[in-house]
Amino acid sequence: MSRAALMILMAAGAVLLAACGEKPQTATPSHKKSDAIAWQGAPGDPFVAKGWTAGDKESWQRQIHQRNQYQNEYNRTP
Repeated sequence: MSRAALMILMAAGAVLLAACGEKPQTATPSHKKSDAIAWQGAPGDPFVAKGWTAGDKESWQRQIHQRNQYQNEYNRTP
């Protein structure tokens, strides 16, 4: 085997081995865990549903139940 072919083969092997490296997977700082209770809501959230008041557990449960009923196919078909 010629010296040039051996060098090309070694370079190709090095490239293939380098592709197998795995970078460490760490959480990015943009992912924040919300420790607030679900019915407390986000402060200043413009996308709240009508009929729901932040901090009221009963209205939150009614809103979730109503939203789930819209996804029920048995209720949507005539």
